[in-house]
Amino acid sequence: MSALEQDPRVLCRLFIDRMKQALASSAIEHAWHIDDDEEHCLLELKGTPETGFNVDAHVYSDQVMLSAEGWHDHYPATEPLEDFVAEMSGRIRDMLSPAMRIRERLSLGVPFRWHLENLVDGSWHSESTCGLFFYPWFGTKTEKVFINTVLPQPLSPSTTRVWPAGIES
Repeated sequence: MSALEQDPRVLCRLFIDRMKQALASSAIEHAWHIDDDEEHCLLELKGTPETGFNVDAHVYSDQVMLSAEGWHDHYPATEPLEDFVAEMSGRIRDMLSPAMRIRERLSLGVPFRWHLENLVDGSWHSESTCGLFFYPWFGTKTEKVFINTVLPQPLSPSTTRVWPAGIES
């Protein structure tokens, strides 16, 4: 029986512990919303004003959903949970730094598609995309790019996502 099957609160508790450690020594503006049963929590992190984006992390009993601007993605929990939580915290760190960005596509000024992109070897690569089914198809297409500078760009490649550094998973 997995840890999630034994106690549906374990993922949320691990995430809260790790992110409280990560945020303890930083000036990142954030807010916690934790359900009484601890099976769900929400962490809201403020991005760079004007040019950046806010990051929300919804933690459920079996997954983490990250969202920013109109983009969102679901990450099903994997064992060992400590490693999964470390990877999610590193992804959040990268989203708050120039290592990642949100590229938003618009039609007639209406946002309809969002790409979460990684900076790898000087080139941007799409990690995840989501969009609307219905939007002004024939409208003039434009693009906006949102990038955070709340944290500095990590020194290590984004494939080794762990935040805060030094915490063993």
